[in-house]
This record gives sequence, C-alpha cells and structure tokens, in this order.
Amino acid sequence: MNRNEFYATANVSALDINLAWATLELLTDDVEDIQLLISGNEEDVDELKVSVNDGKLVIEQPAYGLTTHITMVRWMQVMLRLPRVWKGVIEASTVAGPLRARNLTGSDLSLTTVSGDLLASDLSAIEMHLRTVTGCLTVRTAGAEMLKARTVSGDLRLSEGDFRKMTVNGVSSDLNLDLSTAFEQMDVTTVAGNIVICAPTRAANISLRSATGRLRTNDISITDEGPVLNAVTVSGNLTVVGKAQ
Repeated sequence: MNRNEFYATANVSALDINLAWATLELLTDDVEDIQLLISGNEEDVDELKVSVNDGKLVIEQPAYGLTTHITMVRWMQVMLRLPRVWKGVIEASTVAGPLRARNLTGSDLSLTTVSGDLLASDLSAIEMHLRTVTGCLTVRTAGAEMLKARTVSGDLRLSEGDFRKMTVNGVSSDLNLDLSTAFEQMDVTTVAGNIVICAPTRAANISLRSATGRLRTNDISITDEGPVLNAVTVSGNLTVVGKAQ
C-alpha cells in the first residue's frame, strides 16, 4: 500500500520523526512542497500517525510494532522529500530500522538509531547530533559549527568532515574521523575502541589520558598551540595523522 501526503513549506518549520522498525530516508530534492511518501503493508501504513502542530510535522510509528505479529513478514519505508530552500529543525529517530539522510540543511539536525545503521551524506547544520547504540554510523561530507556524536558498540566512520568543535563518544566502538578542514577543539572518549583522526594540520595540542592505550602520530607535531585535541580511553589507542591543508 502507498500513502502520499504533501505539506506547504511555509507551514512547517520543524520535523519530529520517531519510528520503530520502518526504514527512514530523508533527502532534499527539486520539489516545492514537503512530500511524505509511505509504502508498506496496509495495516502498518494506516497505523503511522502524521500531524502538523504549531509548525512541527510529527511522524510516529507505534512502538508496539516491534513486538506484535512477530511471525508476519513486515516492511515499511518512510521517505521525506524536502525542498532545497527548507532549512528548519530536524529530529529523526528509529529503533530497529535503518536511517538514511542526504543533502540535508537545517539549523539543528539530530539523527538517532538504536540497532539500525545510520548512513548520511552531504549534511549541513549549525549544530549536529548523531547517535547510535549498536548500529554503525557512517557519515560522508558533513559540516557544522558543533558536532556531537555518540555510539556504544557500532563503529563510527566520518569522512570529509568540516566541524569547528566536536564531541565524540564511544564504548567499544572504533572511531575513525577524517576531516577536510582544521578543527578548533575536539573531545573524544572511548573505553576499548581505537581512535584514528586525520586532519589538515601539521601541529596540534594533543592530550591522551589512558590506562593502557598508546598515542601514535604521523606528519603532525604536538605543541601548546593550534587545534586542541583531548582524548580519553581505557585500553584504546589514539592515532593522529596530519595532512596538507
């Protein structure tokens, strides 16, 4: 079953999306209105709650969908196409379903999954929040004044990042951060996962606090000036690689 809904861009300033097991895809496109495209089993599509309140478009999938009809083959895909001129607040989360986002621009951007993978590209915001628990977090070409990223056991891979300040946390996750521009301050914490940072700078104020982890550098000098990198691990290693600007 397909369900398509359209909303005037001027009437929506924020998105609040909370899904259980459905696949969620967010993207900007050459459209005039905000387009909500839903495909799936008829019962599941009908149960998806959609409303607009005080300029906020709210999309909710009942949480009980995770536990009922466990023997039934179920699928549902929720796609939201945004006009390129729309730059509001985006809060989107899934529990077990994957979340894909591309070409998004917003004032505040928050993407969250629990066990679903989070795959994003071409993101731009003033403040960006990315979170997973066991799902992998993969981001390519993203920029913001402030990035806050967190994962528990899912690995985090960031490429072509452009962030002035960053706070990145993991537990057993490996954290791989490849930046296209020099950062101002970065705070990274993990327990057992390794941290690899590649940034276009030849000098940085690097600090590692760790029980057994080691610091390795390549093509970068440790100084009291320049970008500030604070890392805390228990057994994870920190590798910092400098590259030309």
